Amino acid sequence: MANEKDEIARKKYEDNLKYLYFSRYLMLRYSVTAYLFTNIFWLIFSLPYKKLVGIITAAIMTIFVAIAAIEQLSKMHNHDLDVPITRVYFWIQIIVNVLLIVLLELPIGKYFFPFVSDQSSKVLILTILLVGIVLACCCEVRIKNIIKGKDRYAKVIATFKKNN
Repeated sequence: MANEKDEIARKKYEDNLKYLYFSRYLMLRYSVTAYLFTNIFWLIFSLPYKKLVGIITAAIMTIFVAIAAIEQLSKMHNHDLDVPITRVYFWIQIIVNVLLIVLLELPIGKYFFPFVSDQSSKVLILTILLVGIVLACCCEVRIKNIIKGKDRYAKVIATFKKNN
């Protein structure tokens, strides 16, 4: 009976620790999910216009973010602090968003965003791209804090390990 209780307590401890490590990346997972849906919508909205450059760019970005999402799911069983694929993805997304902002103002922008027909839709796309840049930068800061052990979960995990 005592062994059974010890085994249950050990399992509960391991599960709680696993969820604490997984929770460190919560902001990143939500951000990756937001990028996934944004890129998918961009792809879907571009398809009817048959502008190959925009479709291919949106498809590539969707594939990149899907790979980052898979890495995020692996954090449930992997306690490595770094998320190299996600980091590369965020930098690619920042670069692509900056380029898209520039292209949005040029005549070639219609090939990337063929559904932008007036100034208000252009402003909406510009806003989405700018928010995407800010969010990716925040995520990069978050990753650096996790790697350095300066995130709030590092303290919680240390306290949890010490008290159990």
